Amino acid sequence: MSSTLDNQVIGGDHGAFKYDITLYILISVATGLFGGLRGLCFAVVGRRMSAAVRRKLFRGIICQDIAFFDGSTTGNLTSRLSNDANAMVAPCQTVLGTLFSNTILLFGGVGLCFWTSWRLSVLAFTTVGPVMVITETYAVWSQRLNMMIYAALGDANSVAVEALGNIRTVRGFSTEEIEIERYEVGVAEALRCGIRDAFGGAGTFAINNYLDLGAGVLILWYGGNLAMDKDSSLSVGQLITYQVREKAGGVLPT
Repeated sequence: MSSTLDNQVIGGDHGAFKYDITLYILISVATGLFGGLRGLCFAVVGRRMSAAVRRKLFRGIICQDIAFFDGSTTGNLTSRLSNDANAMVAPCQTVLGTLFSNTILLFGGVGLCFWTSWRLSVLAFTTVGPVMVITETYAVWSQRLNMMIYAALGDANSVAVEALGNIRTVRGFSTEEIEIERYEVGVAEALRCGIRDAFGGAGTFAINNYLDLGAGVLILWYGGNLAMDKDSSLSVGQLITYQVREKAGGVLPT
């Protein structure tokens, strides 16, 4: 549609331009309506999944042998019911909400990009390999860090539950500072791992954006030269269309 609009503006075709704008508005309204309905459905599914996970997790914990409870603390177990359950369900809710629509956008956008210009599409795909390698490396590294974070938070939560559950004993022996120090050790360890993960995520995001920028510059340079070539079949409108479809279809990371 972008190339059609560009050609209509350049050619001064007011009637066709108004028709395409009206069509665009109607499609946008329908997209917003179905997007909200999709979000509602996946939100309900995600909440049902969260409730099912918590019920199954509590059932699995409560039915363990006594030896299991002798080797575990109350704070650690409650942390699994709260923090670990949230951490497990949250990615599933995100994936459910975006997987279907993004899959359609990916294949549709890639197909339209190749239909517009296969030369520019091949050039755009040169960054896909490096981005996948960098993202996968960060994901594996971040997974180990997050396991350390939840373990540290579980230890801190265990200290808090034990101290609050025996607050009279803590006050009687004046061990408040000792309990505070034990709690802060777990929180500090979780913070240290979280900061490392934040730096890794920021670095990965920056590298991927630089790859995106480099590929975008190459596409504009190469596509601009093709559009200026009189013997080329690529017009200015098609070049703009390709840029729009490229971002919509996720050919390049954003």
